[in-house]
Order: sequence, then C-alpha cells, then structure tokens
Amino acid sequence: MIELMISVSILALIITGMTVALNQQQKQFRMTKEAVDVDQTARSALDFLASEIRNAGARQGKSFAIRFFNGGSGGNDPCTENTSDAGSADSPPDCVTIYTWDITRGQDGGYLPSVPGLIQVMQNEPLVLLLPSEWFPGGGSTLIGETEEDAEILLGFRSRTALCSPDDTVNCNLDPSRCTECSVIMRAEVDGAAKTATVDSAGDILVHNLPVETFSGMSDFVNGVTVNGVNYGFLQTFSSMPSEMTLVGEKTLSVDLANKALLLDQNGGEARPIAGGPDAPGIADLQLVFNLQDANGGITKIGVPRSALNGAFPDFQDSALIGREQDIRSVEIYLVVKSKAKPRTMQGGEVKQVIPAIGDVPERTVESPSGVTNEPEEGFTYRLLSTTIYMRNHAREEFG
Repeated sequence: MIELMISVSILALIITGMTVALNQQQKQFRMTKEAVDVDQTARSALDFLASEIRNAGARQGKSFAIRFFNGGSGGNDPCTENTSDAGSADSPPDCVTIYTWDITRGQDGGYLPSVPGLIQVMQNEPLVLLLPSEWFPGGGSTLIGETEEDAEILLGFRSRTALCSPDDTVNCNLDPSRCTECSVIMRAEVDGAAKTATVDSAGDILVHNLPVETFSGMSDFVNGVTVNGVNYGFLQTFSSMPSEMTLVGEKTLSVDLANKALLLDQNGGEARPIAGGPDAPGIADLQLVFNLQDANGGITKIGVPRSALNGAFPDFQDSALIGREQDIRSVEIYLVVKSKAKPRTMQGGEVKQVIPAIGDVPERTVESPSGVTNEPEEGFTYRLLSTTIYMRNHAREEFG
C-alpha cells in the first residue's frame, strides 16, 4: 500500500508537471501565432500602401496625383478621429487620396479610350460636355463600368500644349521647368440617353493646377480668369486647345480607429476594410512624411511639426508650398499595428511599451490596464513598421 501511494504521488507530480508545461506551451504558441499575425497584417498593409503611393505618379499629372491630409493639422479633412487609445489625443492618423488617370473602368474587357483633340462643349453654364460614343458599349446608354444610365463620375482634362503652375507668381513661358501641362479633375453627372456629362458648380472642381486659387463660380471657371496676361479657364485652356479627356479613378486610404482597420474608398463608394479589424490584429495609426527636393539641393519635409526655417511643414497648405507636389521624391510610411491578445505578463505586474515618435506624433508610452492609462481594451503588443518609397515619374513630366 505504501509503495502504491508513493507511485501514485510520483505519477501525480509527473502529470502536474506535464500539464503545466503543456499549458505554458499552448500560451507560448498563442502568443507566437499572435506575433506572426501582427507581422503579417502590418507587412501586407504596408506593402499595399507602398504600392499604391509609389505608382500614384506613374501615369497622371504629377501636380495632383496625391492629396495628403495630415490628421493632426486640423481643418476640414477626412482624418477626424484621434489616436487617444494609443497615448496621443491630438494627432489622428493621416490619410491620402490618390487619383489615377489610368483606365480604371472597362475591367470587364471593354475598351475605354481617352479622347485627344478638341473637347466638345454643349453648354457653358452649367458646363455640359459631349461624351464619346466609345464610352457606351454596344451603342447603349450605360457608361462603361457603370450599372445605370445616370452615373456620377470623375472627368480628367489635360491640355496637350498649355503649361500651368498653381503658383500665380510663376510665368510658365519664362520658367517652364516649374510648370506642368494644365490639368483639372471634375465631378460630373452622366446622362446616358444624351451621352453627356454635366458639371453643375465650381464645387465640383476637385483639383486643378491653374494659377487661380479659387473660382467664384462656374462662369469664372468656364470663361476664364486672367493671370499674368493669360486667360485660364475651361474654354480657353481645354476645349479650344488640343486636350485629352478621360475618366479618373479615386482611392482614399484612411484608418477606422473604432474597428482598428485600414479603409479603402474607391470612386466615392463605401469605405471598406482591407486590413486589420475587430477580429484581427488592428491598425492603430498611419503617419506619412513627404520629402520634397529643393532647387538648392536641400529637402523639405511635409507631415512633421512646423519649422519653416528648417523646411518642415505639417501639410501642403502653406503658401510656400503651392505647386510643390511635383517635387515629391520619396514618401515615408509609418504603420502602427497592435495585437488582439494580451501577453501573459499582463496578468501580473505592470507592463509598459514605448511607441517612438513618428511624423508629427511625439513618443507615446502605453501601460497595462489600471483605470488611468491608455491601454486598449483587447490588445497591448504594438509593432511599428515603416518603409520609404520613391515616387515614379515625379522627377520629370511623364503621362504614359
């Protein structure tokens, strides 16, 4: 009986040890898997962002291939949420809109040619344009890539001969290297039966590189405004000059902090998550820094705390930066991803993690839950990944 009791005790000790070891291995496996998931989420999202931004200047006007919104700079921009759950209440994630002049419609095999030549204007105000019959498959009334006759689209126009700079102090005839081909992107309503596109107001002009800061109305834009002795407007600059008209694709990349997801909004549609989310490692922050090449060989940085003397600005809104999007040479992308699971050490003592300063966001310290810290509810482990990409075709004018 004594020998049996000793054997049972030894066996119980062995089983207890094995159970503890197995439990530790399972916890370690879960944490390792979570770390792998965090890395995969971060790398796939970072690769997607890098690819989209790198190619933004490949085949469209380099003056406005990209619209950058600094989440921490304030103003009426789409970066409205803040990163308070990551230790910073005053700098929301950045976001960016990319315009692609490539043929983004017709992916079902249809052919959508751009239209070089003279743009046909049917009416001046509101501006009504005749669309090419090739854009309506089979002679129908539905624009290629659309599902209904009356659709909202983005129309891009680019002059083949006229040069523009949004900086009205630049004379393109005397200094053409500081100018690009005159271009504009407008939101228009398609009438499939008449095969026309209507631009109602100046508010439908999304971006342009004409040397006019704002048009007081559609009449100003259509008939033109005189700057430095040259009239800039749709009739003079585009419709009466050799120009090109095409559809434009629009992509907006932003972060949904409520669900910790990277969102993609295409052509004004619903923003959909493409990485992260409530049931996966989440996207906690996105910060962008643009490096511009100065004429003297120096670098101007956009997306960092303002220091005009040192060539540093939070966004492109400063008067010294008008038209300088064409000088973008590289873009730094910073992505903060957090785990969904909590590390085992958080069951006990205090845990702190430091997220280094990125963009215009200072260094952040995140502590374990104590009721007075900024630690997220479901996760704690943060990973910061970054990459620097170089813009294609922004070194010189190329439209493909």
